[in-house]
Amino acid sequence: MLAWIETHSSALQVVVGLTTALVWVIYLHILVSGLRRQRRSEILITLGGKRDMSGRVMVSNLGFEPIYILDILLRLSADHREETVSVAERGKQDERGQDPSDKSTLQTPLKTGDMIDIGEIATLLDRARAGSSGSPVEVTLSRIDITVVAVTAATSSIVAAQRSFDVEQRGDGPDRLRPHSLYARQIRSRRERRRIEQDMQRSL
Repeated sequence: MLAWIETHSSALQVVVGLTTALVWVIYLHILVSGLRRQRRSEILITLGGKRDMSGRVMVSNLGFEPIYILDILLRLSADHREETVSVAERGKQDERGQDPSDKSTLQTPLKTGDMIDIGEIATLLDRARAGSSGSPVEVTLSRIDITVVAVTAATSSIVAAQRSFDVEQRGDGPDRLRPHSLYARQIRSRRERRRIEQDMQRSL
């Protein structure tokens, strides 16, 4: 056995070196992947209370990095028409101004694990109506997409998440909201983030 090892010592050294290098590559990959997961944003959008226009929208930061909410965008769909409106700022006092969460601005920092109540769906629609061109906010809605746009020190561009709801019309009661998914969809592609930045630019 010793004679065989001495004969093939060069080949064994190469194998040991390659194995060591492979182990370090795997270790580095695991380390980098873990750091990326820690720096990746995770924004939760939930609907509390009733599943109608009185439901309250909660935004939580589940990522490891603090975020600053830069904008709240509502994309409203009705009769094959769509309009995207920023509701982060309250342009004027509306008829639902008694809502305690109807602050003048929804821009705010959120630490890890923090949550903010951004108001009722009806309150957000009132804000959208104030900043809308008149359509499709003024007609019967079929879908509402809520997009939370934020910035973080971990990235050089915006981060965002979106939650979509179908609006079910009920003649015998208030309209019902049906979410498309259990959780908010994290928007990570560059193309979608550029589109969101364009929507924000148009709302200035």
